[in-house]
Amino acid sequence: MRAILLAMSLSLTPGLSAAQLAVNGPEGCALIAGASDGAVFMALDEDHLIFDGASLEGVEWHCGFEAAFGPADDTVQIRAGYCMEPGPFVTPGVFTLFDRGDGTAQLDGSDWDMPLILDICPSP
Repeated sequence: MRAILLAMSLSLTPGLSAAQLAVNGPEGCALIAGASDGAVFMALDEDHLIFDGASLEGVEWHCGFEAAFGPADDTVQIRAGYCMEPGPFVTPGVFTLFDRGDGTAQLDGSDWDMPLILDICPSP
């Protein structure tokens, strides 16, 4: 059920277009290759996170942003937001996004130890 709601939120949120979904993890964009527009989040597993500009989604992890990020480019975009983990763990933060120029984007959170490198994917 959660995957269905996540897929619905993907199609309704502004920010990165479907052509600019971004995925981190060992399979990168191959994880969502061939998935229909409404089923992208059904492909999620424990090793990957999917970013659509308005949220960053994992199997048991979610970050939302005050305003959606636009397409990654050579400027640093800054947004307020929060991340949630299972249980009562909600952490507010400041997040930055920029295109690294090599087909990846870097997303960083104020309380993260390391930035998240995301593969910018073609439309599924």
